[in-house]
Amino acid sequence: MARRMVRYRRLLLVGLTAAAILYLVLPLAASYVLARELRAQGYQQVIIQLGYPGWRRMHIPVVSFQQDVGQERVMVSLTDAEVDYRPIQLLKGHVNRVSLPEVAVQILHTKPGGIDESGGGPKSDEEGSPWALLTAGDLLRRLPILPFDELRLDRLTLFREQATGPLRKVTISGVLIQQEGELGGHLSFQGQHTAPYGLTVAGHSASTWSATLASQRPQAAPIISWQSSAHPSGTQIKMEGRLEVNVRELAPFIALLVPIGPELGKVTGQVVMSWTGMAAADASLLSIWEDPRTQMDGQVRAAMTLPALQGMAKDIALSWEGRFSATASQVAWTLDPGVLLTATVNMPPQRIPEAVRALLPRGDQPLRIEQKQPVQGRLMWAESPLRMVAEGPVHVTYGRTPGPLVVEFEAARAESVGQELVGAEGTFRVEGELSKTVTDQLAAKEAMGGFHGALSLAGSQLQGKLFPSSLVTVKYVEHGTVSIPRATLQLVDPLPLHCDVGARRCRVGSASVAVRVPAVHVAGRDVRIAQGILTIQQGETAGASWNLRATLDAGGVTVDLPYGGVAAGDWSVKLAANEAGLKAELRADAPAHEEWLTAGLEQPLGAGRGILHGRLDLLFDAGLRRLSRFMALPVPMDLTDGRLTVAVDASWFGMPGRGFDMTSGSATVTAEKLSGRYLDYEMKGLSTTMVLRSGGLHSIEMAEPATVTVASVQTGVELTNLGMAVQGSWNASETFPVIDIKDIQCDLFGGAATSPGTHIDWTKPPARMTFSLRKLDLARVLRVEQQKGLQGSGILNGTLPVSLTAAGVSVDDGALEAESPGGVIRYGSMPESSKVITEADSHLHLVAQALNNFHYTVLRVGVDYADSGLLNLNIRLEGKNPDLKKSPPIHFNLAVQEHVPTLLKSLRLVRDLEDSIQKKYKGSDSTRTGRGT
Repeated sequence: MARRMVRYRRLLLVGLTAAAILYLVLPLAASYVLARELRAQGYQQVIIQLGYPGWRRMHIPVVSFQQDVGQERVMVSLTDAEVDYRPIQLLKGHVNRVSLPEVAVQILHTKPGGIDESGGGPKSDEEGSPWALLTAGDLLRRLPILPFDELRLDRLTLFREQATGPLRKVTISGVLIQQEGELGGHLSFQGQHTAPYGLTVAGHSASTWSATLASQRPQAAPIISWQSSAHPSGTQIKMEGRLEVNVRELAPFIALLVPIGPELGKVTGQVVMSWTGMAAADASLLSIWEDPRTQMDGQVRAAMTLPALQGMAKDIALSWEGRFSATASQVAWTLDPGVLLTATVNMPPQRIPEAVRALLPRGDQPLRIEQKQPVQGRLMWAESPLRMVAEGPVHVTYGRTPGPLVVEFEAARAESVGQELVGAEGTFRVEGELSKTVTDQLAAKEAMGGFHGALSLAGSQLQGKLFPSSLVTVKYVEHGTVSIPRATLQLVDPLPLHCDVGARRCRVGSASVAVRVPAVHVAGRDVRIAQGILTIQQGETAGASWNLRATLDAGGVTVDLPYGGVAAGDWSVKLAANEAGLKAELRADAPAHEEWLTAGLEQPLGAGRGILHGRLDLLFDAGLRRLSRFMALPVPMDLTDGRLTVAVDASWFGMPGRGFDMTSGSATVTAEKLSGRYLDYEMKGLSTTMVLRSGGLHSIEMAEPATVTVASVQTGVELTNLGMAVQGSWNASETFPVIDIKDIQCDLFGGAATSPGTHIDWTKPPARMTFSLRKLDLARVLRVEQQKGLQGSGILNGTLPVSLTAAGVSVDDGALEAESPGGVIRYGSMPESSKVITEADSHLHLVAQALNNFHYTVLRVGVDYADSGLLNLNIRLEGKNPDLKKSPPIHFNLAVQEHVPTLLKSLRLVRDLEDSIQKKYKGSDSTRTGRGT
């Protein structure tokens, strides 16, 4: 017996020791098991410290853990929690009270995480879920007994880093109590510098309950009111409910989710939704929305204003009213006509392609979305991800009306999958002044657009079409030495458009564009275009890059030159442009002058070096290729034979819209046997090659002297074998160039005329040069007169000092003299002249006899010519007629005055001689006659 008692004592001691050890280890073991379970569920930084359980209370010093949700990290910390219970109820899984004196929840922003390479994912909660054991009929039952009678929160601090407004940090306290099958309670929470809010809930079943959220300010309206109920209806359950939201009072909570800014007092509005639904009584609550017998109908009305969505919009007003009908597979809804949204948007959506976004106005712009007819849609919530389809005309206006630029879009259909817009159809209109991005790319100061078209989106593929009424007008375009004051381009054919929104690529198909350009300024000269067609062969964009190939065919093109204008012709320009620069090839054709002008231009759109290569080639004849048929000149001149070519090369540095600096420029002018006429003067066989170089945009100079040769010039006096060396320069600020002429020589009257040349500067007149006349044949001089009966022989030499001014040519103290021993002048008078002489006195009769065979020994001519065209000749003639044995030597001093244009047509020397002799012997100041000794 004693041994048995000892054994019992030993067993009791071991049991008590084991119980003591278990009691001592229980908090650590339980903490370890719970922490391990939370880590298995994906929680991190788990810390659990349980206290020793008492007879009716248990103390929990610390519980903390964190978990990443999307781009946020949720951190939860509980300290000094207490659980009150009765041992009998604890064995049933129920406690009297849970007290949480200090709870802290922080939601911090984190950078996007990497890709989970484990291949695992969250497991489905459907299997074994208690909701699968409940049916819709259970909604009529009273609320199940919760594992506590009372939950008390002394202080719960909630902080969300990304939230804005006073509820960024919230303190919550309150009590939830379960009593006699009903659940009720009141929670109070307060943000920084806000009045406290209260949430009151009450309900006795899962479907029949109410909740009210209201500010605890005096006479404050409820923020949210929720009421729901459920009633049996045969084999189904009828559910009804109503939700009312006071948006003004809800503003601090909205700021938790959306950055609406600090002006919460400007938030107003109300949302009211009511619904009625039917569900089978035996349908599982877990799959109630998958049951085809479930259906819900309702109405919703919402109107609200928000001050801003920071970084996106401000002055936002939303308003809509409609109906919905939900089944297991979809929600069908209808919105009544009205204005859905107005706002001021301060940035275009970033998903819009760059080519389209460049057209949108920048800065604060009003946005308006409205519908004039009901819009219907469906939300397929049984699909994953969710898919929504909306049909009906919705009109979107972006930009001020009226204003610099307005963008309108009318959507007929739209479809989205998840948060991605995968389909849309509609038309658009863009009217007004285009953005600075467009004007910079066009190197223009102003651009106006009017675009009309249709768009359709399928996935990431955007198809569109610009209608023929679309046009764009640009002003003050500058590309190097080319400037366009105004140009209008209007579509002739529809222009197809295709964009890959995901890749941000767009391309356009081929189309024709009518071009109206009143004038183009090229190197200071005007080019006018009667009509033009721009044919687009290729156009595409990729992000900020773009590429364009096109051909411009212009008809009725005229070019204004310094002293005339080119006749209308056809021009063709091939364009190739991208974001880096522009390349153009020009060809010009005119009647009877094909490809008379070709040029190539390269110009970067940014700062860089521009290049121009050009060639002018004109072939002349006496028919259709006359210069007068090709261009109109202000002077009566023409070219009837030969060839003229001009090759131009130029380069510059600069940026369109910011000016250019000419870095180099040259031109080679080649004339090959040009023949033509000026007034009554004829020229044949002019040939030369001149090399011109530019000293900038405003000056040109010849690189070296050019040799100019002319086969003949007929001015009434024929000049042959004319040659000279010419060099000059021209400043655009001056009217005329500065010219150096050297080594002038020509043949005339069987002799030659030469001059060392002169320097002609029209700002410093006059320019002087002296012509030396050698071996002039008097017979040829008299032959020009074509006076019947007048002949002569002899050689003349002399000099003519010539002065050039803007008013004309003048000669001062020119002199001609016959070479020794002189020559002969024979004048056989015509019957009319003989009658006059016979009736005159004897002295005139004697002179006439002497001139029948006058052998002169002295012939001197003094020449003075005024720029008015008046020529004065002072002639000294000495000699005798050998046929008149008894006649003494005769000396003549004659003064002849003539207008040069008339003189060049007909040199009437004999008539002037006869008139001078008659005046000599009839007037008081007659010329003396002397005898030889």
